[in-house]
Amino acid sequence: MIAKVYVRFVGYVPVKRNTPNTPLEELVRKAPDVFPDPLLEEEAVKLKRGENQPIWLTVYVPKDAPVGNYHGELMLKGLDERIVKVNLKVHDVILPDKRTLKLSNFISPYNISKFYKLTPWSEEHWALLRACARNMAEHRQSSIITPILDLTRIYKGDGCLEFDFQLLDRWINLFREEGIIEIIEGGYLAGRPPRTVEGWWTVPEFLSASYRVLNKDGSLAYVQEPVKVSSPIFENFISQFMPALQNHLEEMGLLDNYLQHIADEPIDRNAESYKYIVGLVRKYAPKIRTIEASTCKQLIDYINVVVPLLDDYDRNMAFYEERKKRGNEVWFYTCLSPTGRYPNRFIDYSLVKVRILHWINFKYGLEGYLHWGYNYWTENPFEDVENEPHHPFPLPPGDAFIVYPGKSGPLDSIRFEVLRDGVEDYEMLKLLAEKRKMDEAVELCNLAVRSITEYVRTPKELLSMRLKLIERLESIG
Repeated sequence: MIAKVYVRFVGYVPVKRNTPNTPLEELVRKAPDVFPDPLLEEEAVKLKRGENQPIWLTVYVPKDAPVGNYHGELMLKGLDERIVKVNLKVHDVILPDKRTLKLSNFISPYNISKFYKLTPWSEEHWALLRACARNMAEHRQSSIITPILDLTRIYKGDGCLEFDFQLLDRWINLFREEGIIEIIEGGYLAGRPPRTVEGWWTVPEFLSASYRVLNKDGSLAYVQEPVKVSSPIFENFISQFMPALQNHLEEMGLLDNYLQHIADEPIDRNAESYKYIVGLVRKYAPKIRTIEASTCKQLIDYINVVVPLLDDYDRNMAFYEERKKRGNEVWFYTCLSPTGRYPNRFIDYSLVKVRILHWINFKYGLEGYLHWGYNYWTENPFEDVENEPHHPFPLPPGDAFIVYPGKSGPLDSIRFEVLRDGVEDYEMLKLLAEKRKMDEAVELCNLAVRSITEYVRTPKELLSMRLKLIERLESIG
């Protein structure tokens, strides 16, 4: 029996400006206008005469559901009643529980506590974090960014620091219980100065991340404000914290699951500073691997899991393919770029551009996908999808978040639903490659993706490819 069925109204959000550097033919339509995105939790909506209202139907098919055709009815009530027939075909293909695509959308626990007006790390806050973890798992996310410094109680000892990882363990266990953790991404150890500082992006030296140090009775001893990473204060901290973290991860059996971010999107201008930090990490915690969203080629030997922008990978494919041979794991990321013909997950882009991202993962052997914005909400995300508070300029619509704040947890967007569809397509391509031959899966993928900027453009074409994929899997049995 199929009983897990969700019926949700599609909401609309205003887009004031289209994604920049994108020709009109690559957009759904020209802004300003309203665009469909949030899936609402209301059970009824008010419509004016002549208005259309989309409904999004989600059906979860259990693994033991018999193969075949299913029939149901959807009742619509207004001044009148109307029955709509719903037909569903269950194919003889089962997706594996294990997620082979490494998927990371960065969650901000602070945006949750801020938006819902909660004390950070209160029980109410943890309950909402659990709801987000469940939502991520439902969308086959497999990696979780983890604010390790905020989740570690740091105590002032006798001439040294002492570390309590109970909160970190609670965080990890929460996400594991809800079905995520294949990968734990440790939050940044350093960063740039505030955006209000002139030239903040190109500063040659990174600043350490701040952290709180407590007295043994739990009272605040001091807050370590950011310092240049060349300061002895930074090495003194790293020399104590990183070995303690490495030992704790080993004790938990999680060292192989852990990847450490150093500083976000390093560039040539601050590459030497980045190398210095990695040198410290490797000196004091040599078993910990690193990951970074970076297009800086001179840092390639300092990053175990390199995550270039999609367009940078496209332009420098030979470089990254060679790095795979040398042992680097390669993902890709998108953020406010790339734009134009490139796929991305903006609200004013077609959903094909969202779903095709993970066909690209398969075609080019890119093991993961990273995006910075799970829930970096604006002050009112249902009215403003562009002005994320921490950025001094408007972002492309929807770049900062892919879920919306609901009454008791995250609300899906149609983009997040379609992103999951793409992940499921990836998993089926992997299944076909394993059960038949890689060549057959690649051949089918190539019909959908000729290059990173040349791919099928209509839902009908992509769904046709998906059906062929399912039929080939069914023929194998």
